[in-house]
Amino acid sequence: MNRNKINQEVTSGNFGLEAVLKEIATNLGAPLITGNIYFVVPADNANSVQFNKYYNTKYEDSTEMVQTTLALALAACTADRGDFIFLAPGYALTVTATNVDLNKAGVTIIGLGNGLKRPTFTFGAAAATMTVSAANVTVKNCHHIGNFLDVAAAYTLAAAKDFRLENNTFVDTSASLGFLSIVVTNATDNDADGLSVVGNFWYSLDVSPNAFISILAAELRLYVADNHVDMAATNDVGHFITLAAKIISGARILRNICNVVSSTGAAVGLFLTGSGTTSTGVVAENWVTSLDVTAPLFATAATNLQFFDNKLSTASSTSGKLWPAAMA
Repeated sequence: MNRNKINQEVTSGNFGLEAVLKEIATNLGAPLITGNIYFVVPADNANSVQFNKYYNTKYEDSTEMVQTTLALALAACTADRGDFIFLAPGYALTVTATNVDLNKAGVTIIGLGNGLKRPTFTFGAAAATMTVSAANVTVKNCHHIGNFLDVAAAYTLAAAKDFRLENNTFVDTSASLGFLSIVVTNATDNDADGLSVVGNFWYSLDVSPNAFISILAAELRLYVADNHVDMAATNDVGHFITLAAKIISGARILRNICNVVSSTGAAVGLFLTGSGTTSTGVVAENWVTSLDVTAPLFATAATNLQFFDNKLSTASSTSGKLWPAAMA
């Protein structure tokens, strides 16, 4: 949506709508918005009637700007048009195994509001997950609640190249109700190329979860930056990223923090594990704290990834040691 093209003809003379659209286009960068904008405002929202009265309109494709659910907004979107979906503050959805499929390529979903007034997704079953089955989907500024025993994954990626998860929060309800992982790819090589996980926070209370991000297939252009994971975990697994035997190429894993209890004498990398030996990319300026004082390992050493300026601390109130050690 180009700001300069928003006029009375577009809005049918609704000057209030015209002003709102121009402001959104300006704030988000008009040259980048080419598609429709949809607002998800549930019928029970206190501002629903007024918002619909003053701002709802139909686009040329006959879809309405205001929708009542995320599913309806996704249905209204057209793949690869560059559509945006804005979720109203306080929007709440209980996620099941099948009711959320982010299946329109190129759609950006943004939660409005701050703190706990942001849109919330509550996961109430072990198989409850947000499935991503289209390319170039982005989710920003939403709050996710794990409220069942061992929710397998908040986001499960199918064929979903260039998925971006940005500035979201994830919390467990208790030590027995929460997430095992936040992002899990499928097992098909390159389906999750370009995965970006940026600026998210996970408060994990489970003592035996899996990794924040679980990579189950070969992947190009992985970008994981500026996330913070605070974990009560005491199990012997890689807590931030696990690769199994899979290869990541052109990876950038930067400036993340992982606070974990961990087990004494953990046999695998606390931050990253993988048995493949031909990955490429950089792992830099990440910090890990753990209470494991018996030969702790920041990451599996033979992945072929290049490590710079990472720190590992195994005691309270310490800055940590450089890992791996600097060259002589």
